Amino acid sequence: MNELSLTAKGYLGSEEDAERIASAERASVMIISDTHGHYGVFEAIVREFGPQSDVLLFAGDGMWDVAEYVENVLENERLRDALPPLVCFVAGNGDGDSYRVGLPSGFPESSPEEAPGRTIPVPSRQVVRVAGSSILLVHGHRHSVDVSPEILVDSARALDCDVAVFGHTHVPFFEEYGKIAALNPGSAARPRGGSSAGFAVLQIDRAELAPRADFYIANQGLMGRYWFDSAYRQS
Repeated sequence: MNELSLTAKGYLGSEEDAERIASAERASVMIISDTHGHYGVFEAIVREFGPQSDVLLFAGDGMWDVAEYVENVLENERLRDALPPLVCFVAGNGDGDSYRVGLPSGFPESSPEEAPGRTIPVPSRQVVRVAGSSILLVHGHRHSVDVSPEILVDSARALDCDVAVFGHTHVPFFEEYGKIAALNPGSAARPRGGSSAGFAVLQIDRAELAPRADFYIANQGLMGRYWFDSAYRQS
Protein backbone atom coordinates (compact mmCIF):
# COMPACT_ATOMS: atom_id res chain seq x y z
CA MET A 1 0.00 0.00 0.00
CA ASN A 2 1.20 3.51 -0.81
CA GLU A 3 1.58 6.08 2.00
CA LEU A 4 0.56 8.86 -0.42
CA SER A 5 3.24 11.24 0.80
CA LEU A 6 5.38 13.21 -1.62
CA THR A 7 9.05 12.28 -1.23
CA ALA A 8 11.91 14.72 -1.67
CA LYS A 9 12.51 13.31 -5.15
CA GLY A 10 8.90 13.79 -6.23
CA TYR A 11 7.67 10.20 -5.86
CA LEU A 12 4.36 9.27 -4.25
CA GLY A 13 5.14 7.01 -1.32
CA SER A 14 7.33 7.18 1.76
CA GLU A 15 11.04 7.84 2.08
CA GLU A 16 11.30 4.53 3.96
CA ASP A 17 9.74 2.56 1.10
CA ALA A 18 11.92 4.36 -1.44
CA GLU A 19 15.05 3.36 0.50
CA ARG A 20 13.81 -0.20 1.00
CA ILE A 21 13.10 -0.69 -2.71
CA ALA A 22 16.43 0.87 -3.72
CA SER A 23 18.35 -1.60 -1.56
CA ALA A 24 16.16 -4.67 -2.19
CA GLU A 25 17.57 -7.85 -3.71
CA ARG A 26 14.81 -7.96 -6.31
CA ALA A 27 11.76 -5.91 -7.28
CA SER A 28 8.81 -5.91 -9.65
CA VAL A 29 8.17 -2.70 -11.60
CA MET A 30 4.81 -2.13 -13.32
CA ILE A 31 5.14 0.26 -16.27
CA ILE A 32 2.19 2.05 -17.89
CA SER A 33 2.14 4.83 -20.47
CA ASP A 34 -0.07 6.84 -22.81
CA THR A 35 -3.50 6.19 -21.31
CA HIS A 36 -4.72 9.54 -22.72
CA GLY A 37 -7.75 9.89 -20.45
CA HIS A 38 -8.85 6.26 -20.59
CA TYR A 39 -9.06 5.98 -16.83
CA GLY A 40 -10.82 2.61 -16.83
CA VAL A 41 -7.87 0.69 -18.25
CA PHE A 42 -5.41 2.41 -15.90
CA GLU A 43 -7.49 1.45 -12.87
CA ALA A 44 -7.98 -2.11 -14.11
CA ILE A 45 -4.23 -2.63 -14.62
CA VAL A 46 -3.36 -1.28 -11.18
CA ARG A 47 -6.09 -3.35 -9.50
CA GLU A 48 -4.81 -6.54 -11.15
CA PHE A 49 -1.04 -6.07 -11.03
CA GLY A 50 -0.48 -3.44 -8.36
CA PRO A 51 -0.63 -5.79 -5.34
CA GLN A 52 2.29 -7.83 -6.75
CA SER A 53 4.37 -4.76 -7.72
CA ASP A 54 6.87 -2.73 -5.72
CA VAL A 55 6.91 0.27 -8.04
CA LEU A 56 4.56 1.87 -10.58
CA LEU A 57 6.21 3.91 -13.31
CA PHE A 58 3.98 6.09 -15.49
CA ALA A 59 5.75 7.34 -18.62
CA GLY A 60 3.41 10.23 -19.43
CA ASP A 61 0.42 11.30 -21.55
CA GLY A 62 -2.39 10.50 -19.17
CA MET A 63 -1.33 12.09 -15.89
CA TRP A 64 -4.93 12.98 -15.20
CA ASP A 65 -5.66 9.24 -15.02
CA VAL A 66 -2.99 8.92 -12.33
CA ALA A 67 -4.42 11.93 -10.48
CA GLU A 68 -7.96 10.54 -10.71
CA TYR A 69 -6.83 7.21 -9.27
CA VAL A 70 -5.10 9.00 -6.40
CA GLU A 71 -8.28 10.93 -5.62
CA ASN A 72 -10.41 7.79 -5.82
CA VAL A 73 -8.33 5.97 -3.20
CA LEU A 74 -9.71 8.38 -0.61
CA GLU A 75 -13.12 6.76 -1.01
CA ASN A 76 -12.07 3.23 -1.96
CA GLU A 77 -9.72 1.36 0.34
CA ARG A 78 -9.35 -1.47 -2.18
CA LEU A 79 -7.87 0.94 -4.70
CA ARG A 80 -5.38 2.19 -2.13
CA ASP A 81 -4.42 -1.37 -1.19
CA ALA A 82 -3.66 -2.08 -4.86
CA LEU A 83 -1.39 0.92 -5.34
CA PRO A 84 2.31 -0.12 -5.18
CA PRO A 85 4.41 1.39 -2.36
CA LEU A 86 6.21 3.71 -4.76
CA VAL A 87 4.63 5.62 -7.68
CA CYS A 88 6.82 7.64 -10.05
CA PHE A 89 5.63 9.64 -13.05
CA VAL A 90 6.71 12.13 -15.70
CA ALA A 91 4.84 14.54 -17.94
CA GLY A 92 4.20 13.71 -21.56
CA ASN A 93 3.74 16.26 -24.31
CA GLY A 94 0.00 16.17 -23.59
CA ASP A 95 0.30 16.61 -19.81
CA GLY A 96 0.54 19.61 -17.51
CA ASP A 97 3.42 20.19 -15.13
CA SER A 98 1.23 19.91 -12.02
CA TYR A 99 -2.17 18.54 -10.93
CA ARG A 100 -4.49 19.46 -8.08
CA VAL A 101 -5.84 16.53 -6.10
CA GLY A 102 -7.40 15.79 -2.75
CA LEU A 103 -5.00 13.81 -0.57
CA PRO A 104 -4.72 12.68 3.06
CA SER A 105 -3.38 15.09 5.68
CA GLY A 106 0.14 13.65 5.44
CA PHE A 107 0.58 15.28 2.03
CA PRO A 108 1.95 18.88 2.03
CA GLU A 109 -0.86 21.36 2.51
CA SER A 110 -1.80 23.95 -0.08
CA SER A 111 -1.20 27.62 0.72
CA PRO A 112 -4.20 29.70 1.84
CA GLU A 113 -4.45 31.51 -1.49
CA GLU A 114 -4.58 28.27 -3.50
CA ALA A 115 -7.72 26.31 -4.38
CA PRO A 116 -8.64 23.44 -2.01
CA GLY A 117 -6.54 20.32 -2.39
CA ARG A 118 -2.87 19.68 -2.98
CA THR A 119 -0.58 20.14 -5.94
CA ILE A 120 1.39 17.22 -7.37
CA PRO A 121 4.29 18.56 -9.46
CA VAL A 122 5.00 16.43 -12.53
CA PRO A 123 8.64 16.49 -13.67
CA SER A 124 9.85 15.84 -17.20
CA ARG A 125 12.42 13.34 -15.95
CA GLN A 126 12.90 11.01 -12.99
CA VAL A 127 15.73 8.72 -11.93
CA VAL A 128 14.50 5.88 -9.74
CA ARG A 129 16.65 3.46 -7.77
CA VAL A 130 15.26 -0.09 -7.77
CA ALA A 131 17.07 -3.17 -6.41
CA GLY A 132 20.51 -1.72 -7.02
CA SER A 133 19.68 -0.46 -10.52
CA SER A 134 18.96 3.07 -11.69
CA ILE A 135 16.01 3.66 -14.02
CA LEU A 136 15.71 6.79 -16.15
CA LEU A 137 12.02 7.58 -16.68
CA VAL A 138 10.97 10.05 -19.41
CA HIS A 139 8.13 10.37 -21.89
CA GLY A 140 10.55 10.48 -24.81
CA HIS A 141 9.26 13.32 -26.98
CA ARG A 142 12.29 15.42 -26.02
CA HIS A 143 14.64 12.56 -26.93
CA SER A 144 13.34 11.95 -30.49
CA VAL A 145 12.31 8.39 -29.59
CA ASP A 146 9.93 8.27 -32.54
CA VAL A 147 13.08 8.26 -34.70
CA SER A 148 15.51 6.25 -32.57
CA PRO A 149 16.14 5.49 -28.88
CA GLU A 150 19.83 6.40 -29.25
CA ILE A 151 19.56 9.91 -27.75
CA LEU A 152 17.64 8.48 -24.80
CA VAL A 153 20.22 5.74 -24.28
CA ASP A 154 22.99 8.35 -24.35
CA SER A 155 21.12 10.32 -21.68
CA ALA A 156 20.76 7.19 -19.56
CA ARG A 157 24.47 6.50 -19.92
CA ALA A 158 25.35 10.08 -18.91
CA LEU A 159 23.19 9.73 -15.80
CA ASP A 160 24.76 6.35 -14.96
CA CYS A 161 21.41 4.55 -15.39
CA ASP A 162 20.95 0.87 -16.19
CA VAL A 163 17.45 1.10 -17.68
CA ALA A 164 15.73 3.77 -19.79
CA VAL A 165 11.91 3.74 -19.74
CA PHE A 166 9.92 5.84 -22.19
CA GLY A 167 6.53 6.16 -23.89
CA HIS A 168 5.30 8.47 -26.68
CA THR A 169 5.53 6.05 -29.62
CA HIS A 170 2.61 3.86 -28.42
CA VAL A 171 4.58 0.79 -29.58
CA PRO A 172 6.04 -1.81 -27.17
CA PHE A 173 9.82 -1.98 -27.29
CA PHE A 174 12.66 -3.67 -25.43
CA GLU A 175 16.28 -3.63 -26.53
CA GLU A 176 19.66 -3.77 -24.84
CA TYR A 177 22.36 -1.28 -25.83
CA GLY A 178 25.45 -2.58 -24.15
CA LYS A 179 24.69 -2.46 -20.44
CA ILE A 180 21.59 -0.27 -20.83
CA ALA A 181 18.12 -1.71 -21.44
CA ALA A 182 15.57 0.55 -23.17
CA LEU A 183 11.89 -0.24 -22.61
CA ASN A 184 8.61 1.17 -23.88
CA PRO A 185 5.47 -0.52 -22.51
CA GLY A 186 3.37 0.64 -25.46
CA SER A 187 0.08 2.46 -24.97
CA ALA A 188 -2.52 1.09 -22.58
CA ALA A 189 -5.29 2.69 -24.64
CA ARG A 190 -4.18 3.84 -28.11
CA PRO A 191 -1.77 1.33 -29.66
CA ARG A 192 0.04 2.06 -32.90
CA GLY A 193 2.15 0.21 -35.42
CA GLY A 194 0.03 -2.92 -35.38
CA SER A 195 0.60 -3.45 -31.65
CA SER A 196 -2.07 -4.15 -29.04
CA ALA A 197 -3.05 -1.97 -26.11
CA GLY A 198 -1.03 -3.00 -23.11
CA PHE A 199 1.72 -2.43 -20.56
CA ALA A 200 4.84 -4.09 -19.16
CA VAL A 201 6.24 -5.47 -15.92
CA LEU A 202 9.99 -5.29 -15.39
CA GLN A 203 11.66 -7.75 -13.03
CA ILE A 204 14.95 -6.54 -11.57
CA ASP A 205 17.20 -8.93 -9.63
CA ARG A 206 20.64 -8.08 -8.31
CA ALA A 207 21.76 -11.64 -9.07
CA GLU A 208 20.91 -11.31 -12.77
CA LEU A 209 22.98 -9.50 -15.37
CA ALA A 210 19.96 -7.92 -17.06
CA PRO A 211 16.32 -7.21 -16.19
CA ARG A 212 13.43 -9.27 -17.58
CA ALA A 213 10.47 -7.62 -19.27
CA ASP A 214 7.01 -9.18 -19.45
CA PHE A 215 4.55 -7.52 -21.83
CA TYR A 216 0.77 -7.80 -21.42
CA ILE A 217 -2.22 -7.10 -23.65
CA ALA A 218 -5.21 -5.22 -22.26
CA ASN A 219 -8.53 -6.56 -23.59
CA GLN A 220 -11.84 -4.80 -23.09
CA GLY A 221 -15.09 -6.76 -23.04
CA LEU A 222 -18.75 -6.05 -22.41
CA MET A 223 -19.70 -3.49 -19.78
CA GLY A 224 -16.22 -1.98 -19.99
CA ARG A 225 -14.56 -4.84 -18.14
CA TYR A 226 -10.88 -5.56 -18.81
CA TRP A 227 -8.82 -8.72 -18.78
CA PHE A 228 -5.15 -9.24 -19.52
CA ASP A 229 -3.18 -11.73 -21.58
CA SER A 230 0.55 -12.35 -21.45
CA ALA A 231 2.01 -11.23 -24.77
CA TYR A 232 5.69 -12.14 -24.60
CA ARG A 233 8.77 -12.03 -22.42
CA GLN A 234 12.16 -10.50 -23.19
CA SER A 235 15.34 -10.70 -21.20
